[in-house]
Amino acid sequence: MATDTTSFDARERVTDRVSWGRRLLAGIADGILSAILMMGFMMAYSSATGAGVTMPLKALGALVYGVEALVAGSMAMLAGAGIQLGFSIVLGILFALCTSRRTSIVAEMLVGIVVGLVIWVAMELVVLPYMNPTMAARIALMPLAYFIAHLLFGIGLGLTPVFVRTFGGNRREQRRMQRRAEALPT
Repeated sequence: MATDTTSFDARERVTDRVSWGRRLLAGIADGILSAILMMGFMMAYSSATGAGVTMPLKALGALVYGVEALVAGSMAMLAGAGIQLGFSIVLGILFALCTSRRTSIVAEMLVGIVVGLVIWVAMELVVLPYMNPTMAARIALMPLAYFIAHLLFGIGLGLTPVFVRTFGGNRREQRRMQRRAEALPT
């Protein structure tokens, strides 16, 4: 009896495996979603308050261009978008590598939110004041929105199990679908 349970558990573990390539794709997709949630909210908030829809991207671009990013135009916005997407994709991949098909979405959501808050604290206390004072000055005008944007970012990271399950596929169902259909007896 114990042998049957052990073999079932082993078969179940084998079907829970997701290849590194599929995890990589899941992490990239999750990172892009997280970046869109965060920057979409910041851009909408910035537009609603009259600061301009592109201000968050230009503020991020100030990491590369300095204060000139606020007037540099599309190159500063592109740099800002690239910085946000790159950082988000790296975190999405790290989350996907640490996530299995069995990972609870609720648990991962809590971890994602905690990571989002840790990033918010690190950005507020270390990164922005020393590496991007231009963005620090802009974010000081909307601290609650910046906090909410990091919560949204964490929620996006918390959706990693959904992406791992989606990109990982179900091997049992794939095998079943590959079998030839047999004709029914007449």
